[in-house]
Amino acid sequence: MDSQKNKKTLGQMEVVEEINLAEKECRPVDLSNSIISDLSSLDKIKYGLNLENSKILGSVFLGEIMILGDLNMRGIEIEGSLYLGNSEIKEDLILENALVKGAINLVGSKIGGNVNARGLKTIGFLSLSKTEILGDVILEDAKIESAKYEDLIVRGDLFLDTAVVKGSLNLGKMRTEGVVNLEEAQIGNNLVLTGAESKKGEIDTATMKIDGRKII
Repeated sequence: MDSQKNKKTLGQMEVVEEINLAEKECRPVDLSNSIISDLSSLDKIKYGLNLENSKILGSVFLGEIMILGDLNMRGIEIEGSLYLGNSEIKEDLILENALVKGAINLVGSKIGGNVNARGLKTIGFLSLSKTEILGDVILEDAKIESAKYEDLIVRGDLFLDTAVVKGSLNLGKMRTEGVVNLEEAQIGNNLVLTGAESKKGEIDTATMKIDGRKII
């Protein structure tokens, strides 16, 4: 990730101005390489949203947002949680090499392309429960750690129960401190489990529907 001194600081007004300008110029919103205190309450983004290598000083709450392009969070650092529940992203969701210091919740979302979360690190659970993804889900080399607070532990679970992945699901070399819940998930191509580890026992694939191969 870039050092903080090379990033520009954006307030809420600058974020809104860039969104409006991008829509006027028919291009993706560019909030890359920025420090942003708050990112929430957005409704619809045309042409995509680029947050590559940015730092968010709190949580990101974008529930029910519609993004008519990619959501690029490659290399992002989020000090809190990431919520994208019931959202619709028309193309790719990119979380490659991202660091999220809270949970990631995509429950009920629809992704028109791939979910690329290769090398992701999240401190809290990662939920893709009830999601529909038309491409691949790549969690290769991802780390899902438990979050420890004063009197509460949020276990580092991975939830993919009842998810529909039209492409392949790649969990190769993924590490999780919690369970991996794949109950009734549907995979349209291959399931890759090579080197995947869960600290809470074996990864149960008994109730899954896999149209391709299971690669262990």
